[in-house]
Amino acid sequence: MIKVGVNGYGTIGKRVADAIIRQPDMKLIGVAKTNPNYEALIAYRRGIQIYVPEQSLGKFKEVGITPAGTISELIKEADVIVDATPNGVGAQYKQEYQKFERNAIFQGGEKADVADISFSALCNYDEAVSKKYVRVVSCNTTALLRVICTISNKLSKVDRVRATIVRRAADPKEVKRGPINSLTPDPAKIPSHHAKDVNTVIKNLDIITMAVVAPTTLMHMHFLDIKVKDKVKREDVLETFANTPRIVLIPSKYEISSTAEIVEI
Repeated sequence: MIKVGVNGYGTIGKRVADAIIRQPDMKLIGVAKTNPNYEALIAYRRGIQIYVPEQSLGKFKEVGITPAGTISELIKEADVIVDATPNGVGAQYKQEYQKFERNAIFQGGEKADVADISFSALCNYDEAVSKKYVRVVSCNTTALLRVICTISNKLSKVDRVRATIVRRAADPKEVKRGPINSLTPDPAKIPSHHAKDVNTVIKNLDIITMAVVAPTTLMHMHFLDIKVKDKVKREDVLETFANTPRIVLIPSKYEISSTAEIVEI
């Protein structure tokens, strides 16, 4: 049984924690929180052990949350840490992971050099085996790589990718982010950072990405123009995607034409 600790219980961390709980070969030791907010309270009421900074033990007790220990104790007790802290914070925690000789998985907001490898399950799973520090690329990069690697590994070598990304402006809980009533280039130059991030996994791929932020909290949308080396049939592409894990095809007969409807299903 692999003992896993999750550092951070926000948009990413809460999903990781739920996934770990469902794994038959893993045990969630607990999650780390620095602020006794509603997220910490939800986790606590679900029976998840909460670990906090030593100087914050009193603050958590004041709001009815009894910490299981300090964040350092969580790191020491776990076999592996999944770092879901905000961008840049994970790199700071890496020294702590090294101190206790713990393996760690970082989220895609961290710079690529924080880890031994940037990882996407459908692309370079075998390369990540035995690596001590692994960085899972961002959600948008993951989506791009799932499509690209599915085609490249099962249908034909990919020669070139041109992608346009319409990004949601914020997570549903992020009340201070926007835009509210505009479309914002992200950035106003080519390429966006997603191409570089894809290249941390597929080193020599010819890829250019562009991105725009839209006033929605639902999900992102990608438009991909992929040139392949060999001729492939539409039916083969559809069948391949339908049989690939982590990809869901939605038949047009269900009359789903927007992200709003996808959320409902």
